[in-house]
Amino acid sequence: MILPWLLLGSIAGIIAGLIPGLHSNNVAVLLAVSPFFGEEITIFMLGMCITQSFTEFIPSIFLGAPSENTFESILPAHKMLLEGKALEAVCATVLGGIIAVLIGSALTPFFFSFIEQNSQEIITTTPFILGFALLVFIFSEKDLKKLIWAAFIVIAAASQGMLFSNQVFPLITGYFGIAGTLHSLKERPVKARQEENAEVGSETIGSAIVGLIGGALVSVMPGIGSNTAAGIINVFKKTPSAKGYLTMLGSINASNFFFSFATLFALSKARNGTMLALKDKMFFTPEMLLIGTLAMVTAAGIGGLCTILLSKKAMGILDEQKTKKLSIASIVLMIILVGLFCGTIGLIAMIFATALGLLTITKGIRRSTCMSALIVPAMLFYIFILT
Repeated sequence: MILPWLLLGSIAGIIAGLIPGLHSNNVAVLLAVSPFFGEEITIFMLGMCITQSFTEFIPSIFLGAPSENTFESILPAHKMLLEGKALEAVCATVLGGIIAVLIGSALTPFFFSFIEQNSQEIITTTPFILGFALLVFIFSEKDLKKLIWAAFIVIAAASQGMLFSNQVFPLITGYFGIAGTLHSLKERPVKARQEENAEVGSETIGSAIVGLIGGALVSVMPGIGSNTAAGIINVFKKTPSAKGYLTMLGSINASNFFFSFATLFALSKARNGTMLALKDKMFFTPEMLLIGTLAMVTAAGIGGLCTILLSKKAMGILDEQKTKKLSIASIVLMIILVGLFCGTIGLIAMIFATALGLLTITKGIRRSTCMSALIVPAMLFYIFILT
């Protein structure tokens, strides 16, 4: 009975990935209050998460409408889109994710053991690493004016994060979904004949390995998302090509969910909404860890294949007019979802977050800076525990 649940989860992941603003965490919230329990629902949710980690790059590459995990992909992906290499951009993210999951599956026992044996050290160092991430956001801006704006955005986003402490979905939707999509509507798309072939560069493997390390970090550090890890890595690593950067981000995105499952087993602590829902739904047995790992590897194959096939379809049907209509529809859908899941307070949080997101884009500051809305509350939480 495992395969049907895995296929259903993969289908849900494809749908969630193709709809900007609809995250697997939102589906997980619904499943958390459902009567389903045990192995079947675990397989469904893991299949959904891994599949979505591949397909959610499609709207960010073709529409400029990102998810919480893909907003860093927009600039390099847009560059490749204008060069007629949209399919190559998609394949780069897919390849990064596939490599990460395959290598990650082999490393799972070692990762599990390391996390289990060093749980207290991880808790102790977490606030310092999160604080370091904030400093990276600010001081990675070389221009003094931009540095000041980055500091302001960090403070503003952190304030919003503490003011709207239970409104993560509206904040993320505003910062990265609606703000990015609104901004993309202002720009007239440049048509380019899209190539149907994709080349794999020599840097692909290296970028995927770097992304795998970033994904492992994300899986144990609350408040640090896939894009935040990519931004930090990019500060210290020689700037890769657009394709190399997309490969790294695809690797981080997939390995984040993959290692989060092992982290949940090792620490009994969830690092994202899906794992939080799973915590009360699954059995913590060695067999479940093995079955879950195999399910995610299979889902990665399904997600990667479907992402490439759907991207080829998108290349043939999307034009300037359709892209604009889809972007407007995605904004409406995001607003509706926030209203349904989070009510009036959520809509208010989304409006403030959208305004700050647009300011961030306008001033040319890294949008990952807005992640301080999650990082600062997490820092304060861990500091409170340690004291």
